[in-house]
Amino acid sequence: MDKILPGARSNYKFRNWAGIYSAKPQLYFQPSSIDEVVKIVNAARRLRKTIVTVGSGHSPSDMCVTNEWLMNLDRMSEVRGLVENKEQHYADVTVDAGLRIYKLSEYLSERGYAIQNLGSISEQSVGGIISTGTHGSSPYHGLVSSQYVNLTIVNGLGEVVHVNSEDHPEIFRAATLSLGKIGIIVRATIRVVPAFKIRSTLEVVNFETILEQWGHIWTSSEFIRCWWYPYTRKCILWRGTKSNDSFTKVRSSWWGTTLGRYFYEFLLWVSVKIYPAFTPYVERFVFHRQYGKAETYGYGDIAVQNSIDGLNMDCLFSQFVDEWGCPLSNGPEVLRSLDTSITQAAKTGEFYVHVPIEVRCSNTCLPEKMPDYSDRNEVSPGAVYGNVLRPYLDATPRGLQYAPLSDVSNSQLTLYINATIYRPFGVNTPIHKWFTLFESIMGAAGGKPHWAKNFLGSTEMAAGPTKSQGAYQDYEMRGMATKISEWYGEDLLKFQEIRRQQDPENVFLANKNWALKNGIVTPEEVY
Repeated sequence: MDKILPGARSNYKFRNWAGIYSAKPQLYFQPSSIDEVVKIVNAARRLRKTIVTVGSGHSPSDMCVTNEWLMNLDRMSEVRGLVENKEQHYADVTVDAGLRIYKLSEYLSERGYAIQNLGSISEQSVGGIISTGTHGSSPYHGLVSSQYVNLTIVNGLGEVVHVNSEDHPEIFRAATLSLGKIGIIVRATIRVVPAFKIRSTLEVVNFETILEQWGHIWTSSEFIRCWWYPYTRKCILWRGTKSNDSFTKVRSSWWGTTLGRYFYEFLLWVSVKIYPAFTPYVERFVFHRQYGKAETYGYGDIAVQNSIDGLNMDCLFSQFVDEWGCPLSNGPEVLRSLDTSITQAAKTGEFYVHVPIEVRCSNTCLPEKMPDYSDRNEVSPGAVYGNVLRPYLDATPRGLQYAPLSDVSNSQLTLYINATIYRPFGVNTPIHKWFTLFESIMGAAGGKPHWAKNFLGSTEMAAGPTKSQGAYQDYEMRGMATKISEWYGEDLLKFQEIRRQQDPENVFLANKNWALKNGIVTPEEVY
């Protein structure tokens, strides 16, 4: 096989970061050039094999599980060029799609630039971070894909296709949130800005205070996150702005120490394996060790960090994650409903939740044309768009209207709520009751799930073969095809049309069941 496909490996086992899912593909590839990717795709066509491309494996879902061919682009990780636009105060950096985000950040930092906005981690690859709709938390920034100027993909015909806002814009809109179904992203150009520091404030805030201040709190800073601890009745509010201030010491962290981290995980293990009713006590103990007991709203702890350290966070342990986005204006009603359900479930012992429940926002409303950026400086807030095209499968609410930076309000924003359940020392925690209720509340508020997370759905919503309820594992996805068709409408149909054009022989339709039960493809395309 090596003579036909250099670098092909058998007996490789893939496991995602959370350790929930694993796969033993027939062959595993790590190509080092676009030509090699083309050869592998053409071989898959000839042999009627399917290909899944994986990066860091940080998605907790099973969307990348395959028993056929698996590809990783870690050996395609070169920076191909950086073009500065001094007049508009940005630069465009062209890189191989296998380059990890933290490596790109290191390269940019050495040259005085930075990625504009990041999610919670930087381990993803350049190609992977946009394939499922990754976002940060800001009233002025949207999906990470809005920073991308162009893409080079290898489609299912083995063709190398260059796409951007003007050349093949329909393919570009499909490829900027492709779920790996349009082609293999092999190169990308990303718009970056002058390097900046983040001056952040970390405040302990009562849960009711967050709800009372909802009308203005989300537009009070360029970067903002809230971590909710329902059993403690408190939140941690983190707000950051670009700054020229001098760096400060790193904030101390109880669970950032070896002993604190291990002890926290041990307490979770006890609450999962031995005594679930212990869970609220674990939360309160850990919260008080990490943050104290007093409310500090208005005078929290201040830190100045580089942008990467400021925007990234410690995700702690292996976990199941179910994240949904809905209109931010529905937030107080949603949080009160979740709070009531969590409290009642703890009283009856029906289920318990882990913390924090992460509450974030984004602004995916796009202008009709590219703004002028000539009056910006290194601490100017807001996005410098690489494109202003909405991906077809963007999961954020439709119908929100763009407003210039000075007029942004809650009505432009998407609220993300992230339900996390840890797997202490790799032990599965029951999630079905909690996640099902969570999805019901978020769906009723106009929400949709993040594509790469552990959303469950139901057999009533799924397409394709289903099982009896008792035959599913507790954490196993049922599917959401009917709702996804309803939510995405014509955009889903357009995505499916482009998928068929770019991959008529279904080379990238690995894990067909995942795509079918969630309505990404039709039964006619699978069988």
